[in-house]
Amino acid sequence: MAVALEVALVEQLRRQEDDAFTFIYERHKTQIFNYLLRLTGSRELADDLTHDTFLSAYEALPNLRPDSSLGPWLYRIASNRFRDSLRRKKIINWLPWKDTPQEHARLACQGGEEHLPEREAVQAVLDTMKPEYALCLILRLVEGFSSEETAKILGTSPEAVRMRLSRARRMFKDAYEAQERCENAHEM
Repeated sequence: MAVALEVALVEQLRRQEDDAFTFIYERHKTQIFNYLLRLTGSRELADDLTHDTFLSAYEALPNLRPDSSLGPWLYRIASNRFRDSLRRKKIINWLPWKDTPQEHARLACQGGEEHLPEREAVQAVLDTMKPEYALCLILRLVEGFSSEETAKILGTSPEAVRMRLSRARRMFKDAYEAQERCENAHEM
């Protein structure tokens, strides 16, 4: 989007013009949903968080800075909604059985499931990672944001993003290889 067009759009959004918000929603809803789907692994939760993201964005419109970049702003809100959902999950986690990503991975290794398709395997590994690393990995490598944009979204420095990304890549690689070894051992 051209800079002048985005500046005009931000001004319309700050005045809470419905047409401007509808335009932003239609333009970004699929990207935000897919981002949240990658983080959560659940279409239903991703849909709920997408709704919460745009509701929060609408409520924040009067405080939107004139120099705001809309894409990173929406991703930051989505990231915060994801973190909030993790906090709620920890508080409400009263189920009598273990229902954690680590337990799912252990059950899969013990043969509780048939061979996991690639997408599910990747999601299982992402689910085991700390949120700050999974967020960084997805924003940089899947969504294609630069280190600077990712830093703005996550509210940190570009150096911290590069450090997290390096660690996240290593964590992901190690966890994915461990999962593959586990699956191969189960097949024998």
